[in-house]
Amino acid sequence: MASNKSRHYTPAEKNLFLQILNKYKDIIECKKSNVNTLREKVAWTNICGEFNNSSLITQERNIQQLKKLWTNLKQTQRDIITKERQARFATGGGPEAPSSELDPNVALIAPNLMATAPTLFS
Repeated sequence: MASNKSRHYTPAEKNLFLQILNKYKDIIECKKSNVNTLREKVAWTNICGEFNNSSLITQERNIQQLKKLWTNLKQTQRDIITKERQARFATGGGPEAPSSELDPNVALIAPNLMATAPTLFS
């Protein structure tokens, strides 16, 4: 019985994905949906093609899988930023929270993550 579930992305695949994505960041991170909808579709098709044509990948991915990877990478960054902020506002006592590293490649492509991370107190 073969499983059709896709394998996890390797660190090399994630790095490759972020390098490719960086070329299209102005299109995929643009919030003006009316103008960019078609350009974004073309960009994701190109990203998917470049990703799957690389010798570094172990399994081909479709556009939906790559979009989901991007969503997950951004969410992970938001969670790290939120935890870091919460730790800064904590009252102390107990062990120091482990430091999580932000991925500079994700921050490069989506710099607005730093600005839109939720704050604990406003």
